[in-house]
Amino acid sequence: MKVFYKNRSGGFTLIEIIVVIVLLGIIIIVAIPQIANTLRTKRLYGAIEKLSDDLNYCRDFAISQHTNTWVEFNIGSNQYRFLYGNSWASSTGLIDPARNTTAWFTINLDFIGVSMQSVSFTNELISFNWWGTPSEGGTVVLTNGTNTHTIVVNVETGYVQR
Repeated sequence: MKVFYKNRSGGFTLIEIIVVIVLLGIIIIVAIPQIANTLRTKRLYGAIEKLSDDLNYCRDFAISQHTNTWVEFNIGSNQYRFLYGNSWASSTGLIDPARNTTAWFTINLDFIGVSMQSVSFTNELISFNWWGTPSEGGTVVLTNGTNTHTIVVNVETGYVQR
């Protein structure tokens, strides 16, 4: 009696391939929302660091150059900029060292989905004198639509708390 064996190559069956594709689909469906949430959170923290560093930069510039500095916010445009000089009326744009420009910094261009929710400084403006003391204490609230974070400027020291 002769037994015939099929010559079977080392490939995968159609069922095995379908099972792998279904498992990969499930993993992707579960992972995408987590990845998107992580990206939103990282962008928010990046904006928090940038704004905190910029506030400290203005304070440090005022001390080192023995002058006054201002950070002017525009919530409607989601922007802020730096200025320095003897008075607000005669102030000059202060160069942002990270961008090498005096232009307004638009938060949601570098940190997509992040915006300023509120600024508690009078006229959306804070100044630092040559001692590094701020004109007033206050807060800036940043949001990414899901999470919010408040940056606090201490009225006595000018210390910026993230």
